Amino acid sequence: MQLFTKKRVSVIVEGSYKDAVVELIGDSGASGFTIYEGICGKGRHGMKKSRGGVGDLSGNVEVATITSPGVTDRILQGLQQMMDRGIMLVVHVADVQVIRDRHFS
Repeated sequence: MQLFTKKRVSVIVEGSYKDAVVELIGDSGASGFTIYEGICGKGRHGMKKSRGGVGDLSGNVEVATITSPGVTDRILQGLQQMMDRGIMLVVHVADVQVIRDRHFS
């Protein structure tokens, strides 16, 4: 079986910025994304708990996409601009292997 190398970009952000991250991903040329709600954990700023129910803007979400390297670069540039404006983000980028090359732009 042939596998194709892509990039997985994961962005953890407060729910109030979810739409901005989703818009950036789409405008950068990604073919899709997945949103995980109710993200919680502990880090440098202490414990961040999942709050409320679905659609709660105070909790964290993770927005993940699998893209080509060129699209990944555009996403990362936009995320850097968001961070420069003071928006708190946790960003992970990893190489992944996919079966359907054209499914992920």
